[in-house]
Amino acid sequence: MLSTKDPRSSTAVPRTRKTSPSKKDELPWSERPLVPLQLASQVSGISSTSIYRMASQGRLVLRRVAGRVLVETPGLVKLIGSAEPWAPSDRGKAARAKRSELARASWRTSGGAA
Repeated sequence: MLSTKDPRSSTAVPRTRKTSPSKKDELPWSERPLVPLQLASQVSGISSTSIYRMASQGRLVLRRVAGRVLVETPGLVKLIGSAEPWAPSDRGKAARAKRSELARASWRTSGGAA
């Protein structure tokens, strides 16, 4: 324990230290009724702007408590749980084929094929 000496006496006076709850005492985010917008953004990997947009679409519920915007945790858990598995897309396949075709045609007309 830290102590300081009281200038008016010769005895040491214990100095108290402000302590915050230890990490083991903190409630996990998923068990809290509300989480701060920034934490919801970090946990979900979605920007705060997207969280506001989802709230306006009715997909998330936001609350204001003491001037802070909080997200209802059950809705956030539901949103994260509804994420679809990632799969590679064929979206660029046609564009790559077209570029290859144009490159081949250009190569042939420029005399690249002898």
